[in-house]
Amino acid sequence: MSDSRQPAKMWFSTSIAAVCLLFVTTMPAFSQQVIEPEDQEISLQGTIRLIHGFGPPGYGEDPKHDAHVSYWALEVPSPVNVPCTPTKPEYAKDECRPAKRLKLFFNGLELTKLTDLPAAKWKDHQVIVLGKLHRADTAGEMTPIYMDVTEISGATSAGKKSNDAFEKEF
Repeated sequence: MSDSRQPAKMWFSTSIAAVCLLFVTTMPAFSQQVIEPEDQEISLQGTIRLIHGFGPPGYGEDPKHDAHVSYWALEVPSPVNVPCTPTKPEYAKDECRPAKRLKLFFNGLELTKLTDLPAAKWKDHQVIVLGKLHRADTAGEMTPIYMDVTEISGATSAGKKSNDAFEKEF
């Protein structure tokens, strides 16, 4: 005498395994890297991009009247975040969101033309950037998280620094 529930048990087990596999394989797409503490120097690998957007007064709300701005950014493959305490719990989604694009700041070079900043020679290239991450607290920082850059170096496909591409200009 065979158990008539055997096919149902097998179907249920297969379904549970499929759901678990789907969850495990899609999880990295929604994950983020939280960097703690915020004030420590870290390195991130990504691509240097020159970003064009809108600045004050409305930062894109009124493109006819908003200033056109350009800035250097690092685009990373996975979102990064820093610790954050929202002003109210319901604001957490907006105030504490992660970023895949981080505006780059070069201390001591604030008045330097974009084309003369260290990032210019790395435009659209894979790099490793050393610096400190910070949560933006003004619209002028352009991205939810920004980085004070210490060094930029070229990255090889294996994720290691290239020997001839090290740069420390600031």
